[in-house]
Amino acid sequence: MDDIVLTGNDNSEINAIMNHLHVAFKIKDLGNLKFFLGFEVARNSLGIHICQWKYTLDILNDSGMLVSKPVSTPMDYGTRLHVNSGNPLWDS
Repeated sequence: MDDIVLTGNDNSEINAIMNHLHVAFKIKDLGNLKFFLGFEVARNSLGIHICQWKYTLDILNDSGMLVSKPVSTPMDYGTRLHVNSGNPLWDS
């Protein structure tokens, strides 16, 4: 394992975990997450935006399809996920 992402809402707990991991593995804190496993992570006052734009462009470029004609995506691009919306999965 090369990389790990730690996240949470308790900074003291995250720091304690990081200190524990550093003793065992000599880890390095790279700061706020920007890229991870092909995902780009951007933050602002409204929340977190996750996309794979750069990863997709790299795949298209590597396959020689960067100049291909685009088509519409059958997904609502404006969908927002919220912790208090929707119904919990019964068989998760």
